[in-house]
Amino acid sequence: MLDYQTALTGAVVYDTTNAGRIWMRDKDRASLLQRLSTNDIERLQAGQGIRTVLTNHNGRIIDVLTVHSLPDALMLITNAPQRSTVLSLLKKNIFFNDKVKVADASDEVHQLTLYGSTSAALLAKLGAPDLTALPLHNITAATIADVAVQIAATLPLGGGGYTLYIPAAATEHVRTALYDAGGVPLSNAAWEIMRVEAGYPHYPNELSLEYIPLETGLWDAISFNKGCYVGQEIIARMESRNRIAKLLRGLRFAPDAALPPPPHKLSVQGKEAGDLTSVVQSPRYGQIGLAYVRAAHAAPGTQVGLAASDVSATVVALPFTGTADVS
Repeated sequence: MLDYQTALTGAVVYDTTNAGRIWMRDKDRASLLQRLSTNDIERLQAGQGIRTVLTNHNGRIIDVLTVHSLPDALMLITNAPQRSTVLSLLKKNIFFNDKVKVADASDEVHQLTLYGSTSAALLAKLGAPDLTALPLHNITAATIADVAVQIAATLPLGGGGYTLYIPAAATEHVRTALYDAGGVPLSNAAWEIMRVEAGYPHYPNELSLEYIPLETGLWDAISFNKGCYVGQEIIARMESRNRIAKLLRGLRFAPDAALPPPPHKLSVQGKEAGDLTSVVQSPRYGQIGLAYVRAAHAAPGTQVGLAASDVSATVVALPFTGTADVS
């Protein structure tokens, strides 16, 4: 896979426009999101960004948002299927005295993401500032191919990751410039392999109302020092008592194992042991997957099976490292 290899050694361009983008404006924008989600939104200064989780009253995941703070707005990035859900949730929680305006920006602003070890260098060739020290999720203004854009550091694949937020009418112009500068288009198939290798949860495989943020390992998206938010009691109790029922882990399978499509139940000695959520064939690591594994079986090196089959797998910590397991 040329695009997969290029992501490891160069720069690839992945179209992430299908993600949702939502504007939150006016003086109470941060306080609204503060009381609805897990992280400390009110501490953000212009140019900063974080992840936060919208949870229901049982602490289960509605969506994981990336939040960018701009001088006059918050820009929220949602998982694609959850855009309308998030928009509706925000709107229905605006109280009478709240000064908040919420709007869907998905048609107004598009986005392209660069991954790979040379992604910052490629953007610099097109006029971007030095991005190598930009903290994760922080955002900065730039001009790329004579187009004013915003660039944010995003979760990396292949050694780098930067998302460009582009005026919709200029998207194809910027895309062409990225290709002309050496960027290679990244396919959905290659992106899926790399995100499983990295251990990144994705909606709806690993992000849904089935799971609680601590089970998913979203510690960076949770503040344990802020005030109340929806679902806080459940999450705080799990953290304080260290009682997490299951954990997101990697699984390594034999290269010739015939795997059923996920989701599929895991088992140990005939008892349910978790859920297989994603499977890929990795050029580097062989046949691998992501799974929620019950805490009793989540230690790396543990053997688990797929229910109603003779297929077994080895539990590994994330991200995947080393070489393919050929046992």
